[in-house]
Amino acid sequence: MNEIQTLRNQLDTEHRHVREVVRACAAAHGAPRGMTDAAALAAFSQACAEYLECLLGWFEARDQRLAGLYAALPADDPGRRALAALGERGSGAEALKRLAAGAAPERGTATDRSAAGRWQELAQFVAGAWDGRREAIDALLASNPRVTYWRTFSRVDADSIVEERSRYARVRATLPPGVELAGAPAQVG
Repeated sequence: MNEIQTLRNQLDTEHRHVREVVRACAAAHGAPRGMTDAAALAAFSQACAEYLECLLGWFEARDQRLAGLYAALPADDPGRRALAALGERGSGAEALKRLAAGAAPERGTATDRSAAGRWQELAQFVAGAWDGRREAIDALLASNPRVTYWRTFSRVDADSIVEERSRYARVRATLPPGVELAGAPAQVG
């Protein structure tokens, strides 16, 4: 496997994990009362919020670096089309604002049922505008053979991979009963 494919695979994994985490948290908050212990739900919400704060921040920083790389290209370079995708609605910054505005629980407080709506809104945003923007950027980058671009904008390295895996493992470890990271509640028998 070449280096670009390795970087793409990690970015794809992170993209998939963001979707899974936000869907699972929305599902956990949308579960009927009594299905999930309040303390377990609060711990899970906290782990999800911390994961999403980190990863959405990484994606936003990547987009900023990518914009700088593409803006420096000559005006007639086909890669400049990526700048249009970077200007589309659905940025990591927008997702982070939505997370901060309501989905992330305040430190040390129990979550309430209104959090279900806020997590659902964030899940819809991630599945819609954020995903669409990511896919447009990915499609444009797919034809970019410049490994230096991939290294510079992604900043994927062993440390970032370990950090992402550790944060994702924490989310997984705090899953309340009946919730799966695939985004849908598990069948409870």
